[in-house]
Amino acid sequence: MQTITPETIVALLTFFVCFYGYHFVYFYLSRRHTHATRKGRMRQAIAGALVQALHEGDHLLVVHQLRNIIMAVTFLASASVLLLSFIISFSGVWETIIELPQLSRRGLRPYDYPVWTIILTLAVSFFSFLTALRYFNLLSMLISAPPEALRQMEGTEPTQYLTDLFMRGSDAYTLGRRGFIYSVVAALWFLHVWVFVGVTLVVTAWVAVFDR
Repeated sequence: MQTITPETIVALLTFFVCFYGYHFVYFYLSRRHTHATRKGRMRQAIAGALVQALHEGDHLLVVHQLRNIIMAVTFLASASVLLLSFIISFSGVWETIIELPQLSRRGLRPYDYPVWTIILTLAVSFFSFLTALRYFNLLSMLISAPPEALRQMEGTEPTQYLTDLFMRGSDAYTLGRRGFIYSVVAALWFLHVWVFVGVTLVVTAWVAVFDR
């Protein structure tokens, strides 16, 4: 049975902390400390826009804006599933899946780790886009619902509920979009494990500073 090397452990920990850990903290700060992130400040701006749209009865404008977002998310979701299919078809993953019963004896081969990291990241990206579509579609339907019906249904102010729907969709969209970036970074593992680790740290720093 092949043993996992220290370099592989470091690479996996670095990637999952940078991708999943960073975004967990980022989304938490965006919701709990709105002024700490750009997304948190955007939440306040969107809440104001929804209040104005509900007050003026301009539901159609919101629906058109959501339609543009839904089209972009649908395209990216299709692209992620196509990339997943391509990688699964041409990377030998099917053979690995067939050999899963022998995995406990054989262990993962060195090139299995980057392949599975890319597949897992793209899968997260795809399902994040599906989640975003769910929230945006729900928002497009509920934007014209009577405020009192939303208040009775959720026990909260309609604008707050609608803003939460949009921000949940926005969070899912952000995670899906970042999944594309990190899946490309994961491909650098095929060059060298330390190149992969270094670029992962650099990309995360760039995201934290310029794409937050």
